[in-house]
Amino acid sequence: MKLGLLRPILLLAALATGCRREGLSSGISDSTFVAVMAELKRVHAVPGLDSAQQAARRAEILQRHRLTPAQLETAARVLAQNPTRAQTVWQAVDRRAADTTARQAK
Repeated sequence: MKLGLLRPILLLAALATGCRREGLSSGISDSTFVAVMAELKRVHAVPGLDSAQQAARRAEILQRHRLTPAQLETAARVLAQNPTRAQTVWQAVDRRAADTTARQAK
């Protein structure tokens, strides 16, 4: 195959890969992972909740998103295998948690 033809094919393959909606595992998309983790993070910021109340809120969040703790843990392990992607996802978690907390404070 000539190099001139190979370049457009490689470019199209790279674009197709970059545009796909990425998921972590067990059918959990990045956006769902970010939403769930941001909510879970905010649970710990609520003043006055004891550990039982925090556990109940965490269970409620997972149930609302139709996830199990094992699915979330598996997704986190998959994410940990790609540090660059993990950093991007965790920054999104922090932003979302902060944005929601700021809106609730208004």
